[in-house]
Amino acid sequence: MSLPRLDFPTLLHNAAKWPLPGKVLAGCGLAALVLLMGEVVYLSPSRDRLHGFEAREQALQQQLAEKAELAASLEARTDQFRAMEGKVAGLLGHLSGQSEVPALLEDIARLAVANGVWVEGITVLDEEPRPLYIEQPMQIGATGAYHDLAAFVAALGGLPRVVTVQDVALGHDGALLRLNMLAKAYRRTTQSATVREAVDPGQPFVYTPSFVRDPFQPPALQVTRVPGRPALAPDLARPRGLLEGMTIEQFEMVGTLSLGAQAFALLRAGSRVHRIAVGDYLGPDHGQVTAIQDASIDLVERFPDEQGGWLERPRTLVLNVNS
Repeated sequence: MSLPRLDFPTLLHNAAKWPLPGKVLAGCGLAALVLLMGEVVYLSPSRDRLHGFEAREQALQQQLAEKAELAASLEARTDQFRAMEGKVAGLLGHLSGQSEVPALLEDIARLAVANGVWVEGITVLDEEPRPLYIEQPMQIGATGAYHDLAAFVAALGGLPRVVTVQDVALGHDGALLRLNMLAKAYRRTTQSATVREAVDPGQPFVYTPSFVRDPFQPPALQVTRVPGRPALAPDLARPRGLLEGMTIEQFEMVGTLSLGAQAFALLRAGSRVHRIAVGDYLGPDHGQVTAIQDASIDLVERFPDEQGGWLERPRTLVLNVNS
């Protein structure tokens, strides 16, 4: 059994004879079909394109607002960029255009002597080129007391030529400290050699050990230090004594001794105890004992400054009550 074939022409021809409800129903179905076809073929793609245009319009409006804000601040940004260029030019102008390793080595040796530090070795490493400058690293090993090493590092960073100190390591070396550090000097490259503007380096940092505790010594063994002041040169032709071959930090005051009207101080260095009086010399910096009290010893050291003169620095050794 098969379904009867639907004859649309005949059906449409006879539509005029349909009753009114049938005509209305057929008209509604036909209108719905036309609307559905129009939605699928024409309206839906147009609506998608409209949504895309609206999203693009919002993105363009946002970009326009950002560009307008950037244009409004362009003058301020230009002034800021010029100021930054001036700072960079000034910093590059502060750098030397040629290698100054020999002069820098002389400065390191001079600062070491001025601060009572023994430089054990300096290894000049290979240069490291950078876009605007060239780094000259040097590995430095030095031995000395804590405050002397700190003053040496501070003076090294305050040199007229640009020097930075990195990778600082401290360790015990007997009664003293051993310092290992990486110092870097800088010079201009050939590309930046035309920049010659000067820059004010500012006030250099000066390490002052006054009232600063040595973290590597117990409080009872602290040595009071004050900055040096101008002094006369010591007698360099004077024969040096045995106790001048040791640093002040190697001595420990363990007591006093009186013989009549004369007072003596008892200092221990290692396993030996030494007796000193006012006027005796102590330490490598021409330190001369000026006073002996029951609980301390006062002395004055003389060491060279950075201008060819001499400085005087009072120091105090405190009695170790636990000895």
